[in-house]
Amino acid sequence: MATIVYYAPMTAAAVNGVPALSRRRTGVWVLSGAQYALAALTALCACSALARAADFAGHWYVPSPDDRYTANADVLTGWTGGYFVTFFLPVAPLLAGLGLAVSVALFLQGHTAGRRGLTATLAGSAVAMLLVLVAAVSPAGMSLITWLID
Repeated sequence: MATIVYYAPMTAAAVNGVPALSRRRTGVWVLSGAQYALAALTALCACSALARAADFAGHWYVPSPDDRYTANADVLTGWTGGYFVTFFLPVAPLLAGLGLAVSVALFLQGHTAGRRGLTATLAGSAVAMLLVLVAAVSPAGMSLITWLID
């Protein structure tokens, strides 16, 4: 009786000693970078919106939908990037919440096990997502978002 033996093909990862999980971990690095980019873009858009409000008032302040400086003004007229900021800032907390949930799921599944740099990077990006969420649900963040939507 003949015995059938199956030999798995040698991959570059097996030959070079790279663990097979490295391709799965690449996605974690990309996710972490995207979360940092989301936090930076949110901060940039918030600063841009506050600067636009300061253009109307003459000083820095947190605008509200019916304040005396912008109640009768068309905020988007003459504001380069205003439509993007108006779309992005209300959506940013939703994306941050999703990113935070995915980060927690990756931690719980052990995708960062044995990689200190990856663990620190993903933990830092999760904290950045948490900061975006906290800033968005704060009274100042809610006032800014409702001012943009109004």
